[in-house]
Amino acid sequence: MLLNLRSIFCASFVLISCAIVAQDNVTGPAKKRLYDADMLFEQGEYLRALSIYDSLWDAKPNETYLQYKTGACYVFKSNGREQAYDILKDLKGSSDFPRATFYMARSKHFDYRFQEAINLYNDYLSNSKASGAERIETLKLINNCENGIELMERKMALTLEILTPPSNPQNSQYSPVIGPEGKHLYYTNRGPDSEGDLMTDQTKKSDVGLYYEDVFVADHLGGDDQFNFGEGKGLNEKINTGQRHEAPMSVSYDNKIMYIYLSGDKAEEDIYISYNEGDTAWSGPKKLRGNVNTPHYEGHAFLAPDGRTLYFSSDKPGGYGGRDLYTAIMKEDSTYGNITNLGPKINTEFNEDSPFIYSNGSSLYFASEAHGSMGGYDMFYIKFDSTKNDWQEAINLGYPINTTDDDRFYYITKDGDWGYFSSARASGEKLHDIYRIQPGTFERLNALVLLVGTVYIDDVESSALAKIMDDKTGDVLATLIADSTTGEFVYSLLPDHKYKISLLADGFPPKVEYVKVPPMKEGVLRIEHRFDFYTDGYASGGGIQDQLDTLVDPLDLLPGVCDVEPDREELTEEEIASGCYFRVQVGAYRNPGRFKYDFLRSVGEVEIKGYSDGITRFLMGPKFTKRSEADKLRIECVAAGEWDSWITVRR
Repeated sequence: MLLNLRSIFCASFVLISCAIVAQDNVTGPAKKRLYDADMLFEQGEYLRALSIYDSLWDAKPNETYLQYKTGACYVFKSNGREQAYDILKDLKGSSDFPRATFYMARSKHFDYRFQEAINLYNDYLSNSKASGAERIETLKLINNCENGIELMERKMALTLEILTPPSNPQNSQYSPVIGPEGKHLYYTNRGPDSEGDLMTDQTKKSDVGLYYEDVFVADHLGGDDQFNFGEGKGLNEKINTGQRHEAPMSVSYDNKIMYIYLSGDKAEEDIYISYNEGDTAWSGPKKLRGNVNTPHYEGHAFLAPDGRTLYFSSDKPGGYGGRDLYTAIMKEDSTYGNITNLGPKINTEFNEDSPFIYSNGSSLYFASEAHGSMGGYDMFYIKFDSTKNDWQEAINLGYPINTTDDDRFYYITKDGDWGYFSSARASGEKLHDIYRIQPGTFERLNALVLLVGTVYIDDVESSALAKIMDDKTGDVLATLIADSTTGEFVYSLLPDHKYKISLLADGFPPKVEYVKVPPMKEGVLRIEHRFDFYTDGYASGGGIQDQLDTLVDPLDLLPGVCDVEPDREELTEEEIASGCYFRVQVGAYRNPGRFKYDFLRSVGEVEIKGYSDGITRFLMGPKFTKRSEADKLRIECVAAGEWDSWITVRR
């Protein structure tokens, strides 16, 4: 289970030789601080290392080693990718720092600028003496970018919500486990709230060490809202000792057994079990009996609904490479045996981890660095075909569930209504947080309806502003602009829902139409809908009327919107003087209390503005005079998990 923050490996001899050069130019206490920063960098603690590198670079601005390491660390800060690129570009092509180009590529990769990243990765391979392992890793990252281009073309219209609490900016929270009755959320906490001190891998106290993982629990506070969890706290002293890593893997469907990962304190990376002693009281962990555990990594386990089949991950020899997924069968004496590798439909030469079997017993969710990942771990779904006695093909859960960062530990409530997982996407401190999404199962997530609307003015494809609203609540789900060439806009709808579509085309009163989606449990339905606008002259067979100024100005129906094309790059001085600016909007709701936006505070301040039409708008960060500057913030919002972010021009 031990979650090492994903690092871009740097050949150790390069790191050591660079550090020696740098330390020749650094004296006194600064040399110790540089050593600490290099240790943190090696451990993947990039943001802690950044604070040291950056301050040393301020003191010695001509030291290129500090410039290089500062830029490399900014790559792993969710709102620092542009800064990383700007710092590193001066070192591009340097023989002393050949991996500067590699980290520049990583900054573009994390920011979903996949083609730019591919070009830089190829540049790095062509102009550096990358080792065999580095070349393999870079080729893999190029493949991730190619996957990302495809995944972004079929992204789903889903909104994720971050659980705050228990997620917070001081600790990493991951590996969510929902008790069968939904009353308790167990998860892994790693940070200042964990038991114990900062420790090195050799279990020695150190300022540059890491906190231990602990098992935490957050209680549901009641009511119908499954989002309503309280603050998390350590489970109990029987499990959390402050002298080793403890992390929850899963709870059995009968709520009697919790599977726990332990390592350290003379314990190898193994699977343990704890028994329910009432509510959140759990017994001290005992090592799983049988031959599942080995001297190698066994880091995650989940017991299938049959109560006998255990799915687990291990990097023991004899697999396909890295961590593989296996099953073990419980015998009559309650020990586990009959170990079976799940095979090449699931396991690859890279890592697979965190298996979860849904309550139907045939749907497996897992994390993988392969199978079409866009970067790091992505989460996948695969179904067992009992008629063929074989697994079907693994399917990427898609964006916005998966991102260019690590996304893993998918866990579904027993009824399938909610899916929970952890991701590093939102935090500027490279910390992991817990998210939820509805519905939770892949079948229901993909029982979506693709609305393809086409706007015509006098039978010619044209642009218009389309607002997609929930007919029952009145909430504005999205504001889209139909393509000016094709007239098309695309949005994913949920089954068994009715939607109100409001269209505003230049020179016309608003047009409102309704789309009713039939119930469906799986599959994808494509609805093509034509939206027609006609001028009076065209409809009567004559010419276009000369006077349009008697018509209702559609912009009057959107309070605070400026009469400016949002696709323009820059505003005029007159427009700015009138109070118009490019803004990033992340929500528009008639019932603003329904919108959860706290997780966006890691990106910037959220401005909440009410307008005369009764709809509250949620606007991000500062005001911009250039569209490209606003687009950078929009991308950060998307990366943080709010895919439905768009640019508008508002007062």
